[in-house]
Amino acid sequence: MCRVIFCLIVFFVSLIFHPAYSQAYKSSMEQSWLPSSAQLNSNRGDKFLQSLKGKMRVMVCRYDDNKLEKCYPFNGNKIKINNVVWNCATSFSSSGLKKDELDITCTFNLSAGEMNSAGVAVAFDFSDWDPENYVFAPAQLYNGNRFRILPIQYPPYIHDPKDRPLDMPITTTNILHLNKDGSHAKVEMNTGNLATPMLGFFNQKRNRGFILITEQQTRFGNNGLFVEEDAGKNISNKRICFVVSAPGVREERYVMAGRAASGDKASNWKAGDQKITVKLKLFNFEAKNMVAFFQKVFEIRKVMSGRNSYSNITPYSEAADLIVAHHNKDKWFENDSTAYYCNRPGDPNPYNYQIGWNGVPVITFPELILETPERLRRVTLSFDNMLFKSQAKSGLFYAMNRNGKIFGDEHGRLAVRTNIAMTRRSMEVLYYGLMSLDLLKKRNHQSLIKLQWEQGLKKCADALVKVWRKYGQFGQFINVDNLDMDVNGSTAGAYAAAGLALASKYFNKPEYLNVAEASADYYYRRDFLKGYAGGGAAEILQAPDSETPWDMVESCMTLYDITGNKKWVSMAKFAANILSTWMVSYDYKFPKGSLMSKAGTHAAGSIFASSQNNHSAPGYYILSGDMMLKLFRATGDKLYSEMYKDQSHNVIQYVGAPYNPLRKESGMVTERVQLSDWEGKNQGSVDEHDSNMAWEILASLTSLMNPGIYLHTDDNTFLVMDHVCASVIKRNKKGVTIKITNPTAYAAVVSIFAESSKQSKKPYGLNAFDKWPKIDIQAGETKLIYINKSGTLTVL
Repeated sequence: MCRVIFCLIVFFVSLIFHPAYSQAYKSSMEQSWLPSSAQLNSNRGDKFLQSLKGKMRVMVCRYDDNKLEKCYPFNGNKIKINNVVWNCATSFSSSGLKKDELDITCTFNLSAGEMNSAGVAVAFDFSDWDPENYVFAPAQLYNGNRFRILPIQYPPYIHDPKDRPLDMPITTTNILHLNKDGSHAKVEMNTGNLATPMLGFFNQKRNRGFILITEQQTRFGNNGLFVEEDAGKNISNKRICFVVSAPGVREERYVMAGRAASGDKASNWKAGDQKITVKLKLFNFEAKNMVAFFQKVFEIRKVMSGRNSYSNITPYSEAADLIVAHHNKDKWFENDSTAYYCNRPGDPNPYNYQIGWNGVPVITFPELILETPERLRRVTLSFDNMLFKSQAKSGLFYAMNRNGKIFGDEHGRLAVRTNIAMTRRSMEVLYYGLMSLDLLKKRNHQSLIKLQWEQGLKKCADALVKVWRKYGQFGQFINVDNLDMDVNGSTAGAYAAAGLALASKYFNKPEYLNVAEASADYYYRRDFLKGYAGGGAAEILQAPDSETPWDMVESCMTLYDITGNKKWVSMAKFAANILSTWMVSYDYKFPKGSLMSKAGTHAAGSIFASSQNNHSAPGYYILSGDMMLKLFRATGDKLYSEMYKDQSHNVIQYVGAPYNPLRKESGMVTERVQLSDWEGKNQGSVDEHDSNMAWEILASLTSLMNPGIYLHTDDNTFLVMDHVCASVIKRNKKGVTIKITNPTAYAAVVSIFAESSKQSKKPYGLNAFDKWPKIDIQAGETKLIYINKSGTLTVL
């Protein structure tokens, strides 16, 4: 027995020292971004990161095709690799007033020899690492996405009841992620995968935060952004590194719920080639909690890119008219037995006949705003034939209704489990349903409102209250027949507060407001304060997404409108700060030759969908974005006004119009603002056949529910959201004179919302857009407008 053991020991020892094994072990170490040896030299970056136990490495990287082969760290400003000599001049600068900031510039050049398949990188290594630290990358990593991963293909649903108990953890598809236990993992991205070229973490135990921001690209294209962690249970030296590389060479790129070969290539270098510069800005700052961490993220997201620029292409009024005309031509179905608006009339796909989320009454709201007798008739028919024929006896709404045939939300089993629907659908029906009734009343169309509509909306509110009483939350998917939860969790229920708050006022039922407040507070504390908000969309499982933060802002500002309690403004601010991490903060440089590059498209203000669906999109699915105006009015914080304008102005770029250089198909709106390559090499492309009603609706709501110009009559607040040029000519105690020029090829009808700074601190009420005065201005025309202190307009 001892002889056998001895022979085995000899065998394994010989194996370890066998050249092939040794080379394989060495190779596995070299292919890691983590440092394989101690830091070679100290620099100012090390001193800046000392409190976080961090160090900085500057290095040359060699690749085997798209696989990292070896990293060569600089010792000083020069490194020699065989006969190849590299130089790197690294400079550090900081303001004496901002000790938590450090600017770094690394300029690389090859001064002797040649090196193929190579690149450069700057890494920031942290030792004594705790996997409980919150790892962050805007629009991609939220707590490192350390969630339960189920390998489900798109469109995903958790079919097995064993995988979805009531107390199930946050669950996602195979999105980019670190491991929950801290075991070795590597996240490979480039700047196109993120809303801002930023990486960071929050150490909650030490109340410290770290953020690095870089530029989008060098002459090689997009920079690489990598996070690699090795902090498993049995690892004594727990560590992580954050890397910026040029060019960005990933072994794999993220694709829908999976990975694929990246196709990335390194560069071939020769002595005398053009230098390459990598610029970074570091922040090592105190953050007492998650709110403080995201406040910092919000404040600094534009420090490398600066203020955005804007293009005037299509006025709000023209964009809305084109979209609504397109809908009445192409989105209306009517025969002898039924009539309604839907996404693609006659198409057999059930998704074209949705309720709530991408369906009635959301898609009918622009028709009410731009009412004609015929459009009012069509909305009424849509409510009768589509909406309220989709309500279960419980009061909640089914997912889809194709000519009377009901379908459910369980992907792959739409026609089997017909009673399964997102609870969010009913929340959206309640919210937009009540906004629709309010607008009809304000316009003296009470006679059009049917008793069964009001009863149906009240029944919906009652059902949501029952769900809350039963589960203490609203879950994600529910059996609308018996109110049994099908998939619990997620933050999708944050939207319920908006509709229930409106219902409390409309039906004079305080119970609705009580549940609205309790639920908003619940989701804020359970999810948002932990840096998570996700599961709002129907087909992302519970991945972090942008929909839940903007729904939370909408709910909080609605609660503030109704209660006047500034607690909701504070909560809305935090939700908006998280939302800002999904909003593209700069004008992304699209690939040369792409349609968006040739059209001069400004990506800033577009919004990434989710950690699973890695594309940016024109705006809020499906909201006007006026909650950001409400937040700015309540806070006076100009960062929110800038965020508001970025989105509300730039969304109009994507509306098809005769003179739009991006697309000519009138009223059509593309869903994709494609920065990343998650769907292939189609960055900056536009599908001319894409006519997605949901994105058209949000563009039309943006145009119709936001003022073209917003100003204060007693201070310098002045915002231009519409596609016109405007400026203040004169201010005095009696009023303001402004100049408006219409640089577009269309006549414009510009709404102007003027108020005093004191008035701005008061909620302006539901559907307030209907009262804003408007100015007609022809293409190329300039007008002077005088606005007195009461907000009355006079054309001079």
